[in-house]
Amino acid sequence: MRKLSLVAFVLLAASNAKTLEEAIKDVEVEGYLRYEYEDNRFRNREFNKQGEKSGDVIHTWHAEAEFKTPTLNNIALNFGLYYDNENNVNHGKGEYDDTTEHQSGFLGDGLGAGADSGTLGVSTFYATITPDLTNTIINAGKMRLNTPYNDNEEDRGTGIFISNADIPFLILSAGYFDSWALDDLDDDLPKMAIDKPFYTLGATFNHETSLGNFNADLWGFHIDDIMEYSFFGWFGYSHSIFLASLQYAYTKIDSEGMNDVMNAIGAFNGIPSANNLYKKYNDFLSIDVGLDFESLDVPATINLGYITNTRDNFAVGLDNEGMLQKVGAVWFDNNEATQVNFSAINGAIEKGTKKDLNVFYASATYGLLDTLTFGIDYVQGRNKVTTMGDKVNIDFYEITPNILYSLSDNTEILVYYAFLKTKRSGNYVLPDTNSERRNQFKIEAVYSF
Repeated sequence: MRKLSLVAFVLLAASNAKTLEEAIKDVEVEGYLRYEYEDNRFRNREFNKQGEKSGDVIHTWHAEAEFKTPTLNNIALNFGLYYDNENNVNHGKGEYDDTTEHQSGFLGDGLGAGADSGTLGVSTFYATITPDLTNTIINAGKMRLNTPYNDNEEDRGTGIFISNADIPFLILSAGYFDSWALDDLDDDLPKMAIDKPFYTLGATFNHETSLGNFNADLWGFHIDDIMEYSFFGWFGYSHSIFLASLQYAYTKIDSEGMNDVMNAIGAFNGIPSANNLYKKYNDFLSIDVGLDFESLDVPATINLGYITNTRDNFAVGLDNEGMLQKVGAVWFDNNEATQVNFSAINGAIEKGTKKDLNVFYASATYGLLDTLTFGIDYVQGRNKVTTMGDKVNIDFYEITPNILYSLSDNTEILVYYAFLKTKRSGNYVLPDTNSERRNQFKIEAVYSF
């Protein structure tokens, strides 16, 4: 192929270039600005009477903007920028200093603590290909991981994802990623990618009939050295004011490969490596029924649900939440107390340990003036943990009232206060107390554009 000189290339580009104003007019832009305030309070943290009581106070600022070029020759380019900054003021105690082994007093980090130590980077960078002869979308590059096992706002992967809607009521999907990252892999782990090939196949069905709306999701996964295989199924039905859904997920972990992954995480945290084998078989079952009175011009909903597992553990996904149906805010994110984590990485357990989870929940919402929604979640559960003959019953309940205020079509403010109490009992040596309380107050304001 003939090569152009630099001068010729610049002249050619200039002759075909649009003005900046014209280029901007053709580009679609969407994104959001988000601020979060989170205050945690503990009593007997990690079942220790001397444990930290005040917890932490965290301010988080996050912004994202996604740019999409016009489609030319069936190809559009997508480019995203993000900004993320967190400031842990820890109730005025500052950050913990490893060199002096004490809190750093007045000193902290992040926005509001002097220099801006936040992260600015590229969130997505991919091409979208839409062939003429088929209803198919091909995305190739760095993109969000939009699967039932991921946080599709934060988790990223580099690879290719294809979806096809040629069959009525059905969308078929396939994806391959050679590297990927999770937002909640480990709090102390640097934001790094996992270089293990990730394969997924999915099918989404949605059909409205005179008997009601039927919908379903079926997905399969394989990740080298992490998941030998995994299946996720979701089946839903709605008619008039009645709603019902069933979820089931099954994951077989690569026991030896998981040991290598955990050693890698431990190396970043300064934890000596260990040669442990992990439980292979995990599953998750959730049943949810509800009533939505919107069709009767009553802005209210009620949901009841049950969560359990039938295998040795319930760590089936990648992100701790994903599409797994549940309510509440803290019980599944307080692993030190409830020992509940749905991530096959963070929630993996060693051989010799078994977990049995039984959770009942209820949720209710009521809308007022089309802009204000009041809600309350109630969760009660037991996690039975057996380790080398020692049996521990971990009983917990959470009550979380919440308010959602729509300031405008683009701006929402969510406020909640979560009350979580955890109690342990069993035939093992108890710590100096058998209960923990955690309260979390959170404000989240989001502006979307």
